Amino acid sequence: MARRWLAAVLAAVMLAGCGSVGGGGGDGDSGYRVDGRELTEGEFRYGLAPRRHDGVTLQPDVVLVEGGAGAVRSVTADGLTWTIDAGAKGAADLVPGKVMFATARGVGRVVDARRSGDTVAVTIAPVSFTEVVRDGTFASGDDPVPLDGVVSYSSEGALWTDPQAVTEAEAAQPSPAGRSVPLRRAPADRERVEMPRPVAGAPKSTSTNGFTVTPTCCAGGVGARLRYDDNEIRIEAGVLLKMNKPSARFHLAVAGGRITAAELQVYGGAGIKVDVSAASAIGHLRQLDRTFTIPIDFSVPVGLILGIPFTLSANQEVLVKTAFSAKNGNVRASGEYAIDGTLGFGYRDGGWGAYKIGGPHIKSSLLDSVRGVSVGANGIVLDFKTTFRLGIGALGFSAGLNFGIVVSTGVARGSALAQFFPLVPGERSLDCRGASLTVDTTYNVGYTIPAVVQKVVNFFLRVFNAKPIARSGGVPDPPARRNIFSRAQYEPKGCQA
Repeated sequence: MARRWLAAVLAAVMLAGCGSVGGGGGDGDSGYRVDGRELTEGEFRYGLAPRRHDGVTLQPDVVLVEGGAGAVRSVTADGLTWTIDAGAKGAADLVPGKVMFATARGVGRVVDARRSGDTVAVTIAPVSFTEVVRDGTFASGDDPVPLDGVVSYSSEGALWTDPQAVTEAEAAQPSPAGRSVPLRRAPADRERVEMPRPVAGAPKSTSTNGFTVTPTCCAGGVGARLRYDDNEIRIEAGVLLKMNKPSARFHLAVAGGRITAAELQVYGGAGIKVDVSAASAIGHLRQLDRTFTIPIDFSVPVGLILGIPFTLSANQEVLVKTAFSAKNGNVRASGEYAIDGTLGFGYRDGGWGAYKIGGPHIKSSLLDSVRGVSVGANGIVLDFKTTFRLGIGALGFSAGLNFGIVVSTGVARGSALAQFFPLVPGERSLDCRGASLTVDTTYNVGYTIPAVVQKVVNFFLRVFNAKPIARSGGVPDPPARRNIFSRAQYEPKGCQA
């Protein structure tokens, strides 16, 4: 029985993946410098303004809001509704169907615009890069862009960080018969909070979907520590994509509204470090199954390139799934793996491809560290996706070059009583252990957002009778996905059967 359960956990659960996870801007200085000058407080909060340039042709339905960050009064934490000065040049042209381009972060297709006094609240949906730029060639130059001096933008309080709102939005998805489940209170009716002022460096912690998260970026790598405790299930986990002085180089060419060349290289990848610990007081009576995005957008302003204000950013998604069979069970493990080579992808002569990553090479094995005590079998899966984005826009709605690395880990441990009930005559060590590690990469030019965010945003947009947004847009669509490493291990050997 222990064999079959452990094999089922590792076969069915471990294969889960992230891809299947105040006030006006002001004119004072912010203390943050880009291109040799200090940003204004508004630019620090909302991003640099675009400028017209002879080397770039924008699409005809793009509206530049003159005044940039100085015209912005506030932004909601989800990045979807921008309140701007109604007197700013271009504000009157922001009607549904147009594309707003106000700042590096304020870019999107208008789905609603409502004037109130001297301001207008503009709600936007994500767009692909070619919906903004018709012609232009952009490059980082000879020196790569360092991923340091990071600014952290928080979307804590956005609807998709609230587990109840997520549950309601998922319940409202159309049934096979085309009907939606009625709700007593729609997520669109919930109070939306304003985006807080960003901070230089990584934040101390944030909350999302019942988890307390401490994210980190970027000098030593990108990652996060997670903690969950509801007195029934307790989880402590951490994943770090280790990096040594990360930086990036890019090239993007658009002609006639089509991508003709694209390349994103991220340097400094050094390894993957994982640790996970989980316990349950109630066993099989309840499991945890959460997929969420960490509500921190780590961003580094690149500056203006032919009038376009590019930003290099890193976002993170997480999937956590437990499988406990007995009360007071627990399982824990940790591992570290080295990688080398350039992260990224390129498009040349009609073909797409990802750079080859060396490794992962085992420094300490997940399997060797699996521990836990229980009268039943227990398992946990942790999937962690880091996406590097180079482009315009904010959060997962950024339009441009996107490269993701997905680390999927799973650990399982059989019953501590198994040693008394050998499955094979004469075999006494049946304390089964299993561990898996899978590393995938994803890439595209356009935008891509997590499924949970898509569901919540689409349910919210119903209030405007807006067309539902897709999970991704651009090319390739859906984004390409490539497996670079996959390994599952079991001990003793009979546990895999």
